[in-house]
This record gives sequence, C-alpha cells and structure tokens, in this order.
Amino acid sequence: MSMEILFDNRKIVGENILNIIKDNGYTKSSFSRLTNISRPTLDKLIKGDIDSLATFKTHIQKILESQDINEEQLLNYAPKYKPKKEPIFALSDNAPENHILKPKTREMFDILNDIVHLCELYYN
Repeated sequence: MSMEILFDNRKIVGENILNIIKDNGYTKSSFSRLTNISRPTLDKLIKGDIDSLATFKTHIQKILESQDINEEQLLNYAPKYKPKKEPIFALSDNAPENHILKPKTREMFDILNDIVHLCELYYN
C-alpha cells in the first residue's frame, strides 16, 4: 500500500490515529512527544487537514514507526475500545415513610429532578 492511498483517505487515517491514541492510553500530548510531532500538527492529522503530501508522509512515517505498524494496518485499524453508551438514570424513592426532607434539601432534590426530566426529553 502506498502513502498516497493514505493521503487520499486522510480523514479515515485521522480517526484511526485518534483510536490508536485512545486504545493505548496516550493523551494527545504524550503521543505528540512520543512521535516527535507538534501538538497542532497532530491535531491537523487527526482532523485530516494536512494538505501537503510531503508533510503528511513525514508525520505518518513517525506514527508508523512508533507504533510498529504498516500503512495497511493504519488504514484498516479496528478500535479496541467500545463507544460509551448513553447515560442511564435511575431514581430511587426508598426513604422511610416517616422521613421528612428539610426545605433546603427538598429544593435541591426538586432541581435535580427537573434536570433529570430535561435529560429524558433530550436523550429519549
């Protein structure tokens, strides 16, 4: 596989670079130091915004060497992590029957209850 194919698919390559970062527990800053690629350039690679083939080749080669992978593995990288599911909310009203909330506490729970209901509206 040639570097030109990677360049033509630089958006996919960028997503895969981000997946490599996440899968291996790097931060963007630590990955930047590891590969000797500046942080702004790394961000451009991830977004697929590098327009120069020569610049792209230089930096992709650094990533390939640091991760000990080839061009094909980078293009076809399958993420190891699973995307997080939407948050699940559970409400409980299991206080003893004779329990009375203080006014300030009741106000706080009413506000939280409103927030939960708003989330239900937007996330369902």
